[in-house]
Amino acid sequence: MKMAKGLSMVISTGTEEKMVMLGVLTQTEVKLEMPVRIFVTGTALPLFLKEGSAKVPVTPGGFEGYMKELREGLARIKFEGWHELLKNSIRDGDVKVYACSLMSSAMNLRKDDFDSMVEDIVGATNFMIQSAENQVLVL
Repeated sequence: MKMAKGLSMVISTGTEEKMVMLGVLTQTEVKLEMPVRIFVTGTALPLFLKEGSAKVPVTPGGFEGYMKELREGLARIKFEGWHELLKNSIRDGDVKVYACSLMSSAMNLRKDDFDSMVEDIVGATNFMIQSAENQVLVL
């Protein structure tokens, strides 16, 4: 079996637990000296706009109580936050974050609307070509 050379993640749902998972998995891959590519789309996209990390992630219907407990628990353990994990991972490793061109167009967003961690706005084809030798996860 051929081992993947890195990890590519599609983050399409901007819920707290998925954003935490994105940060933790990215940080883990960087510590393993593996490249990471992230494709941001769907309800995760607004969290990657300028000041987007200050927004409360999406709360899925029926999970309001769980999400409240999770946020309180993360604060209690002084979790630094998904945005900090990603920023540090980009600084320390081979991590690239891309915004989905289709969703960006639909929401009338340009590159300068995004947080500086977003390298570019690309299509799914471009992202998949870059991810050809990586394991791909959809979050």
